[in-house]
Amino acid sequence: MPRAVVDGLAGRATRRRVRRGQRVGSRGEVPVLVLVAGRLEVVSDRGDEVAVVRSLVPPAVVGLSVAVGAPASAELWAAEDSDLVVIPAAAVAAALRRHPEATLAALVHLGGVIAELSAEVAALRRHGLVARIRHRLAQLGAGRREISITHARLADEIGGTRANVSRALARLEREGVVRRRRGRIELS
Repeated sequence: MPRAVVDGLAGRATRRRVRRGQRVGSRGEVPVLVLVAGRLEVVSDRGDEVAVVRSLVPPAVVGLSVAVGAPASAELWAAEDSDLVVIPAAAVAAALRRHPEATLAALVHLGGVIAELSAEVAALRRHGLVARIRHRLAQLGAGRREISITHARLADEIGGTRANVSRALARLEREGVVRRRRGRIELS
């Protein structure tokens, strides 16, 4: 995104700290969020079924499509204590209208998100449970030695059951890849 646009949006942005388990945002206007530290979960609530769609780790940007009028399709919850940069949606929408190069940068970003999601769907089809767990832990653990996540949450994210994920993690622990701790996984 062009530097002048970033500088303009930075002038409207605020920093916010959210605690683990806290819902991010309100039912009103949904801002554009930049995840600086921590982990957020994208949660879909379909009445009687609540599912973690995916976890987001830094650097992640959320809310671009909502800022320009798309309906919100999920909620965000802090999976860990997290630091966010909050940018008003109206400011982002105005910047995108005024600066075509910013709009192109947003489209490139959204294309990258689609590519990531497509790769995750392909992995669900192609790979076994252990490979999917390795891949997801590598994503969540980028630049970290420990991930705060339960076996049940990890199972939701990779399309497995808690029991099977626990067995697969035990196998990975025997191989020296991970160490399981209550509510967290240490990466070797």
